[in-house]
Amino acid sequence: MKISTCVESGFRPLHALRRGAAVVGVAAVALVGFQPAASAGTGPEPGRTAASTRLNTAASDADNPGTDLTPLCDTPAKGHAACYALRAPGTTARLSATQTPAGLGPQDIRSAYDLPADGGAGQTIAIVDAYDNPNAEADLAIYRSQYGLPPCTTANGCFAKVDQRGGTNYPMTSDSWAGEIALDLEMVSATAPQAHIILVETDNDGLDNLAAGVDRAVALGAKYVSNSYGRSGDSDSDQATYGASYDHPGVAVVAASGDNGYGVAFPATLSTVTSVGGTDLVADPTSARGWSETVWNRDTYAPGSGCATHQAKPTFQKDTGCAGRSVADVSAVADNVAVYSTFGSTGTGWQRYGGTSVATPVIAAVYALAGSPRPGTYPNSYPYATGGTGLTDITSGSNGTCATAYLCTAGAGYDGPTGLGTPSGLAAFRSGPSGTVSGVVKDAKSGRPVAGATVGTGPDVATTLQDGTYSLNLPAGRVDGLTVTAFGYRTTAPIALDIADGQTVTHDFAVAPLPRVHVRGTVKDGSGHGWPLYARISVLGSPEAPAWTDPVTGAYDITLPKQAGYQLDVSAALPGYEPVIRAVTVAARPVTANVAVTADPDAATAIGYTPRRTDNAETFDSTTAAPAGWTVTNAAGTGNGWQFDDPIQRGNATGGTGSFAVVESDQGPFGPHQDSQLTTPAYDLSHAQSAELSFETAYVANLTQQHMTVDASTDDGKTWQNVWAGPRVGGSEDHLTVAVPLRQYAGQRSVRLRFHFVADWGYFWALDDVTLQTRRLEPVPGGLAVGTVRDAATGAGVVGATVVDTRTPDSGAVTAATADDPAVGDGLYTLFLPGSGRHALQVTASGYATLTRTAVTHDDRVTREDFRIRQHG
Repeated sequence: MKISTCVESGFRPLHALRRGAAVVGVAAVALVGFQPAASAGTGPEPGRTAASTRLNTAASDADNPGTDLTPLCDTPAKGHAACYALRAPGTTARLSATQTPAGLGPQDIRSAYDLPADGGAGQTIAIVDAYDNPNAEADLAIYRSQYGLPPCTTANGCFAKVDQRGGTNYPMTSDSWAGEIALDLEMVSATAPQAHIILVETDNDGLDNLAAGVDRAVALGAKYVSNSYGRSGDSDSDQATYGASYDHPGVAVVAASGDNGYGVAFPATLSTVTSVGGTDLVADPTSARGWSETVWNRDTYAPGSGCATHQAKPTFQKDTGCAGRSVADVSAVADNVAVYSTFGSTGTGWQRYGGTSVATPVIAAVYALAGSPRPGTYPNSYPYATGGTGLTDITSGSNGTCATAYLCTAGAGYDGPTGLGTPSGLAAFRSGPSGTVSGVVKDAKSGRPVAGATVGTGPDVATTLQDGTYSLNLPAGRVDGLTVTAFGYRTTAPIALDIADGQTVTHDFAVAPLPRVHVRGTVKDGSGHGWPLYARISVLGSPEAPAWTDPVTGAYDITLPKQAGYQLDVSAALPGYEPVIRAVTVAARPVTANVAVTADPDAATAIGYTPRRTDNAETFDSTTAAPAGWTVTNAAGTGNGWQFDDPIQRGNATGGTGSFAVVESDQGPFGPHQDSQLTTPAYDLSHAQSAELSFETAYVANLTQQHMTVDASTDDGKTWQNVWAGPRVGGSEDHLTVAVPLRQYAGQRSVRLRFHFVADWGYFWALDDVTLQTRRLEPVPGGLAVGTVRDAATGAGVVGATVVDTRTPDSGAVTAATADDPAVGDGLYTLFLPGSGRHALQVTASGYATLTRTAVTHDDRVTREDFRIRQHG
């Protein structure tokens, strides 16, 4: 079809429909008669298809809440996934404790599926989602409080949020995925209120990153991993490319079957995951159960199902209408649940959500309630082994039409939309016939219990508690090779036991301690002062309590088993220092291992140091050429690169003022026409301890046809390393400040940066106020006073007392508790005293008389000054 023909028919011309996959989605909607798009050249709102616009319009009908659903995520680009959360119209702001949110709550879910009210203790469930929801923990707190669930926070150790590498460098935010994150966390909480939760936020919605997120969740100890996302279809490369990340025996990896009706979606197609379909759960007082369920099918949405012809059929699936992997395995509620979400354009408080994104975290949590999967087994096989026990068979409803009826229509026994059925208690989510071995592990010499020991055989293991007890579930039958391993002890000789199904066998172990040698040293400042530091030293992999250095001398002395290598994790008690991992090898003789810890030049909070920061800023004041030292390079055969005169008069939307740098693609011809680099002068970072690039920016981006990156070079542009990967989600941004850490280039004499834009008929990228900041810490002459403040009458440490140098009364130290280091006791303080010589130190505390004493300090040394203060009266 010619473009002119499309215009005559009232459709948007191709120029306005570009951006890869969006062309197909918008064209398909237009061809079945939806509202024509706006005039040519305006373009769709970035990140939104005509289909989502139609659904948003329908969703505005607040008189009929819960009947129209809007997907949070658009159709994904190639190699990416979409979240499966659906949102119903109607919003309620924060409620009082006496009010009830619209939609199903935790009590409803637990009632319908016969689940314990306070289950999940000791279990860790992971949620894998893309992008960051900065309100995730706060929203979860409100949801749990509303329904009377126990708090689950970072502070109490119940909740953890990590990036896909396990750290806290969280990705960019996404309004769409933020709602998915809130839904997932709250459904896990509703189902297993006592479980710990790990939220893994991946860099973006790329399938490779989401797969890495699953691996990270398992590495962090999760035995249950919920994945409420997918990509339509079944590819012959899925298993080879991503399958290993979803293949973790002994872990319940759970994936949503999708919301688009009959048809399969990855990763639910993989034979190693539990594929979850969806039901419509409705209260039914006339039934013995009190609830009725049918296949969820609302508007154009229904659970995915079908036959994955490119994936091998697991041995436990016995349906005969599909030679490959059949989807789904089990199902749960997929509509009308209450969710509290506040981030972004979709975060408007209490709402009702639907989709297999609801069912998936519910099923992951049911696995957690049922207990740890048996190592080496695939939990998606468990429901198939019970013969229907522990499941409610869903026998009515469909998700579309298909040639093999049971793959799209519910009926007695297995069917595609709901699998084997929904939970009825926990029996279907436990492993096969098994028994239990339990007992106590003790030190053979002292008789004391040994905590953290591993009891097991092959993949079946358990860890002893603080009292040395263990409980290990094992397959029924003959168990060979049962041993105990523990840090600092010899591994026990293997034993064999016979265990009948349902039987508990008691067996205690005594483990012999290994000979040890001393590892000694000092921990000192490594950034200029060199003074000793109070620090915590733990041994990676050891369950033993950490050691602490002497707060005055920095000395430590620990013992470690002979003939092994170890890694010491050293963290200064003073803020502003970076932790250090120190490797030591222990042979037969004592080892000396001194450690220098470095003050963090980015945090710049270490006492006794002054931060020095220098800005190299460029504001692009000239409109006729690149700034002095900057260059614009266009690849051969391309043009329309970086310019400084605002060629189409769009105005400076970066957040800067005046002129700016911009590369325009929207006005160019269709086809590969842009590859332009804007390169900085060489910056000398030889005296820097760290550096950071920042810039103000505005852009409209499409990830399939436009790439924007920042790269660095230390060899005058011969080679480049990426330092900013560009936007992680398509759409528009303006008045955005981007900060890029460049510490890895500190100490280099010549560092160049380039802003690289490559597009096949994309949009634009604008820059202003590009700043390279160098950072270093300079020592201030002076020393440290360290000591404790105690009650003169009782000798107890006084926590919360203030110690100041009367020369600098605004920079005092407050005494702290040291519960983890009984050798020091409470009331510890550390105070920086500028300049050597005599200082008058003053101690004040509520209820105590003020005490002043003279102390003599020396540069770069630690002086011990303890105080005993008397109560008033």
